[in-house]
Amino acid sequence: MRKIALSISEIKDVEKREILRLGNSFKLMEQAGEACAKQIIKIYKKNRFIVACGPGNNGGDGLILSNCLSERGKDVDLYCLGKNNYKGDALKAYKRKKLKKKPLFELNTNQDAVIVDALFGIGLNKKVEGIFKECIDKINNSKLKVIAVDIPSGVYGDNGKTMGDAVRADVTLALHAKKLGHKMYPGSKLSGKIKIIDIGIDQ
Repeated sequence: MRKIALSISEIKDVEKREILRLGNSFKLMEQAGEACAKQIIKIYKKNRFIVACGPGNNGGDGLILSNCLSERGKDVDLYCLGKNNYKGDALKAYKRKKLKKKPLFELNTNQDAVIVDALFGIGLNKKVEGIFKECIDKINNSKLKVIAVDIPSGVYGDNGKTMGDAVRADVTLALHAKKLGHKMYPGSKLSGKIKIIDIGIDQ
């Protein structure tokens, strides 16, 4: 873990070196998901969680952590896209899921739970639209606590700007290190309390 803020290209370089060391990119996703699940349980003593997963590796992290939460006795409502929207490690995570998957467009925030935002990570580079904007609006209009995985969905990782719309998180779990988007407004405000999560990357 590093206390300084990294750019998107810098964190990707760190991840590439770690994947070479591990010899397995999926292992890094598993480590991230498991570490996030452990931290989520520490932060919120709730028994029910809503996990919203997008199409990329951030969604893959969400798929992994939702299973980890379930294995630790938590009730989890998992909302994600269809199988054809996933590829690579995220697809592996999707196939390994033991939990029942609900369509993302059915996202229900009218319940006593904590929301885990795993829609988009730092790789988002276009305006949030359609079903993803609808989900972000549902999350923001709810009265529930929100934990974002790595960065609030809709915040650009290099400058903190919103890509049309963005999640307002109470807590953000920054994987390995803070990103530039966590430090710059409005990303700094939207991130809430930032916790740096050790995902096992070799120092």
